[in-house]
Amino acid sequence: MIANNNPSPAPLPAQCPNCEAPVYGPYCAQCGQETQITTLKLRDFSHEYFQHFVTLESRLWRTLWTLMRYPGMLTTEFLAGRRRRYVRPLPLYISLSFALFLLMSFMPSKLIQLDELKNLKDPGTGQSMVPAGQINKGQPIFQFTDKEADEYDVKEGLPELAKLEIKLGLPGWLKPLFKRYYDAAQRWNHDPQEQLKRFLPVLQSKLPYAVFALVPLFAVSTSLLYWRRKRWYAEHFLFALHLHAFVFLTMLVTLAADTQSVVPLLYFGWMAYLTVALRRWMGGRWWPQILRAWIVVSVHGICLSLALVVTMVLTLPTV
Repeated sequence: MIANNNPSPAPLPAQCPNCEAPVYGPYCAQCGQETQITTLKLRDFSHEYFQHFVTLESRLWRTLWTLMRYPGMLTTEFLAGRRRRYVRPLPLYISLSFALFLLMSFMPSKLIQLDELKNLKDPGTGQSMVPAGQINKGQPIFQFTDKEADEYDVKEGLPELAKLEIKLGLPGWLKPLFKRYYDAAQRWNHDPQEQLKRFLPVLQSKLPYAVFALVPLFAVSTSLLYWRRKRWYAEHFLFALHLHAFVFLTMLVTLAADTQSVVPLLYFGWMAYLTVALRRWMGGRWWPQILRAWIVVSVHGICLSLALVVTMVLTLPTV
């Protein structure tokens, strides 16, 4: 007889070690944990990582392929109950968002260039909004004058901040906030280049929260456009998570490949993707879906611009 060197499997316990439910097999029917617990070894950590996150059979790769290849399919699959084979929508969104903004934090920022401020013009008068002599030459960017002080009966000798408060007629509860912005303006006047270096990382750290706040608004826009379909708001929110995950993935690939020249073309790619995704999810003819996709992208672009402006305004007094 040939000896069997393979150790016999450990006997099944009567109860699950995790939830104490009755055990009928190698996995608990209640919580899904393995019921046969072996001695923990160091190689178990690497095995678990490669098994769940790196191998081609993992849910992550299947989810990313489905997200890229079949617009809207992740949403329809989730609503149809086929959920175990894919990564959940919220973890997928958070993971891709984290990866994108982490990559952006290591890239030299080109969001704001002080040298380009001199090109900003007043649309009404056509004159430069910031005099060229004030850029990078030690002159203040923000100027506060009291030429009209006499009209507001401002007393001489008061600090400039107090004069501004009287001129604007600020209530007492608003003065502390106004002082924070006033102090921030003075810091920008003193050293704009240094303030810009401090401002951009703080702004970048807040952008993920601003972008995430747009997901519910995106779901509102699609729910209004499809109000006759009688879909729950949660379904529109699910669709918004998958769509934003796709946007993050395309931006992540574009930045990682250092192909920023194709960034303007992403708009048309997102439009086409959204159109196909809407048709797969909601059905209907192509032309109505194209029109709805254009409306959604336009409204979302306005909301994104407003979110960026609000985020910048809120960030100014913190640096």
